[in-house]
Amino acid sequence: MSEQISTHVDRDEPFVFEEVENVPAKATSYFDNPSGMSQVLRVLGSTIIVAAASIFLFQRWGGSSDIQRYFLLLSFTGVLSVGGFFCGIRLGESKGARTLLGLTLGVTPINFAVIGGLIYSQFAWGMVRHAFPAYASWVAPSATAALGAAAAGLAVLGPLCYLAFLSLSRDHAKILSGAFLAGNLALWIPVRHPGVIGAVMAVLAFGLCYLELRNFQHVPALSTFEGRLSRLLLWVPPAFLVGRALHLYSPSNLFMGFLLAVVAVMGFLFLPTVTKQSRFKGVIQGLSMVPAAASWLYFANVIHTSLRLAANATIPLVALPMAAILMTASFFASSCGTWYRRSAVVIALAGTSFNLVAYPGVFASFICLTTAAAVLIYGFMAEQKVVFFSGAGGVLFGLGYHFKFALKYYSLFNWSSLAVIGVSIIIVASILERHQPQLRQKINAFRNRVQNWGE
Repeated sequence: MSEQISTHVDRDEPFVFEEVENVPAKATSYFDNPSGMSQVLRVLGSTIIVAAASIFLFQRWGGSSDIQRYFLLLSFTGVLSVGGFFCGIRLGESKGARTLLGLTLGVTPINFAVIGGLIYSQFAWGMVRHAFPAYASWVAPSATAALGAAAAGLAVLGPLCYLAFLSLSRDHAKILSGAFLAGNLALWIPVRHPGVIGAVMAVLAFGLCYLELRNFQHVPALSTFEGRLSRLLLWVPPAFLVGRALHLYSPSNLFMGFLLAVVAVMGFLFLPTVTKQSRFKGVIQGLSMVPAAASWLYFANVIHTSLRLAANATIPLVALPMAAILMTASFFASSCGTWYRRSAVVIALAGTSFNLVAYPGVFASFICLTTAAAVLIYGFMAEQKVVFFSGAGGVLFGLGYHFKFALKYYSLFNWSSLAVIGVSIIIVASILERHQPQLRQKINAFRNRVQNWGE
């Protein structure tokens, strides 16, 4: 039987040229299968290329300048793309083409990182220039040379990235290449303060999380191998920022806060997708609250130190935002949202109550009272008995202390103040007497409503 040759062109896969041949029923070994051998060679070649690009960052090359070294790297990136187009268009072989174009995207952040070093050498902001190891030092001879390298790099790498994503996912090439280039351009920011780098990294990561949830996660074309690879490549620039900060600088509390916040958000939103069992999803999301709490501890330390807050503000600064984080998470949890809300109530009330006992004063009692009132109102609106009655207990506790300090600081023991209190009580009694039927009706209705609330 003669060989059958078919050519298949998919609108989402521009470089697809397949040959359908008679294949033996069973290959005697792995290497007897040409397709398998080709795959081994592609993996080997890709590994060598990635190793070469990585080594390029840490080696000095003869007497050439850093600008010359960078243009050598840019030429190497261009050769990868040319090789990809040659495989796809000239040879009609899509797998090799996609491999080389994917590697083009993989080494693009290395190009941008090198340009970032050249720009920083001339336009450093915000801090004394850091003493880098020799292998990590990239210095431009002038500001003009740094800007020229940046312009040349963007002019070459921008179109190459778009064409590479076009070969991986045609319908989403614009948004993928735009997000990828935006992340890489962040490597050019001439700031090396760990706190600022952490903030930039967090903005990129949260932006990618938004794109994942809104544009990528439920798109069938992006669930293929090429689609997943395209989505994964978007995370390389933020990973470069983190690696550079951890390797070359001393991480600050602010940087660690941002890093742990990103870990918590990604763990809460994306790790549960690896399983279909709701119980395990709930466990994974619950564990994500650990880095979330640690993140806020770092942020609270930065705020407390920067603003030089008093000791009586420490506990509310830690407890209240942490309770807010849990409350927010409860609305996005796959299960056990009630557990998050109860934990938030316990942390908020316990924190402000302990703060009132440890640092008694009008400020502490006011914080406790307002927090308990907020819990009480939420419990009423959400119709949850535990939350409502916890808030009611907190209100009584805060009122007791607040009344005590009001008496102490405003001298309400004198006769005029006592008269005011007496008159107020009589007026309240008159109001109760005047509206007794309506109040009794509302109390009974409220009692019946409470009985139908959830725990």
